[in-house]
Formats: sequence, C-alpha cells, structure tokens
Amino acid sequence: MKNIVRSLEELMNLAPILKAAFPYDISIAICDTEKFLAYYPGDSIDLGIRAGQIIQADEPLYHALKQDEYSVANVPREYYGYEFVGTVLPVHGEDEEVCGAVCIQVRRQTELREIADRMALSLNQANARISQVADGSGLLADYSQKLLIQSDATAYSVRKSSEVLAVLRKVADQTNLLGINAAIEAAHAGERGRGFDVVAKEIRRFSKETEQSAQRIRDTLSEIQSAMQGISQAIGQIASVGQEQAASTHEISSFIEEIRAMSEQLNEFAQKL
Repeated sequence: MKNIVRSLEELMNLAPILKAAFPYDISIAICDTEKFLAYYPGDSIDLGIRAGQIIQADEPLYHALKQDEYSVANVPREYYGYEFVGTVLPVHGEDEEVCGAVCIQVRRQTELREIADRMALSLNQANARISQVADGSGLLADYSQKLLIQSDATAYSVRKSSEVLAVLRKVADQTNLLGINAAIEAAHAGERGRGFDVVAKEIRRFSKETEQSAQRIRDTLSEIQSAMQGISQAIGQIASVGQEQAASTHEISSFIEEIRAMSEQLNEFAQKL
C-alpha cells in the first residue's frame, strides 16, 4: 500500500499535531530521501537530530528508504543512553515514488523493568533469609520443648531426692533416739557402763551431723527446685515465642511471595512498553 502525500511540508505541519495526540511521550522526525527536514523531540526522548542532517548509509532509516519498507527497530541504550523503539514509514509522492519518511521514536521503559528486576531479586533474597529465620525459629521451639521435658525430669528427680532426705532424717532421728537410750542405759550401769556411754555419745554426735547434713542438702535442693521452676517457665516462654516467630515469618514469606509475583507481572508489563 502506497502512503501518498501531496508534499512533505504537509507532514511537517501535521507532525506536531500527531505528537500532541499520541498518548505516550514520543519524538517525530520528517525526512526526504537524503536528509532530515524537521525534528520534534519528546520530553524524555531527544535524539539531537537537526534539520539538514544527512542520513547515513549505516542507519536503518537509509535502508528503509531504499527498500521502501516499513521498519521497526529496537535501539539499545549504548547509542543514546536509553533504549527506545524506532519506526520508519516511507511516504510517496503523487508519482508513487518514495519521497521521504515519517520516523517515530518511543522510549522503552527500561528503568521500570530494571526496578522490577531489582525488586524481584531483593524479594527473593529477603524470602530466603526469612525462610532461614523461620527454620531457626522452628528449631528453637523444638529445642526449647526438649529442654522443657528435661527440666521437668530434673524437677522430678529433685522431688525424689527430697523423699530420700526424708528417710535420711528419719534415720537420724532414730539414731539420736538410740543414742539417748544408750546413754540412759550406761548411766544405770554405773562404772561398768562408762565405755558404753562413750559409744552412746558418738552415736548422738553422728546423728546430729547427719541431721545437719540433711538440712544443708534439703536447703540446696530447695534452691535447685526453685531455680528449675524459673528455668521451666522461661523455657516455656521461649518455646511459645519461637512458635509465634515461626508462624509470623511464614506469613511474611507468603506476603513477600505475593509481592514477588506482582513484580514479575510488572516486569512483563514493562516489556510491552
């Protein structure tokens, strides 16, 4: 299909209107078969084209004019500092020969894609870290639960030790009573019971030392039992916090995964711009 125009001047007059009507920021160039006639830069895309600038043979525009073909080219950022899409539409005079072209450039949203890529990378890293924290919180809760079981077992052992001390105290009391009875019998025996009196005193001294030792052990066990109760409560709180943290980090991980999916959609959208 021939794109016939009466003159290139008409295109030059129409170009600013087309640019204003276009919903995106674009730049428009009008050329004949050898040079640029006019250039209307955009707000974010300005190729620095000047009226009278010669079209170089290595430019896609040159080949589009020579081949009389509509051309679309992605221009990388290495040339102008940003990526854009350039289109070339050859136009024909009333003799149906190529007399020039309309060139439109639309800047691609490379920055938007880069932001989406960085978002995805950061979210992936954050998700990995949170997964590690969640795993650590789960292990902490497991270890705390094991410690709690061991703490309960220790407290049970302490209680059993208290029962042994009760027996020991009973033995001390019986030994003391035996010593008293021995002393009484030694007194009744008079001179002949003097040796037996010495044994009775030793029995009573041993009984007293046994009672004192039992009391010290009892005090120590009482302190241990009190400490174990505090430790058990603290471990229970740690286990509860660990479980809550594990649940919270899993929820956060789910939120991050949703945001990551949205960043991928954003990237796909940016690819189309």
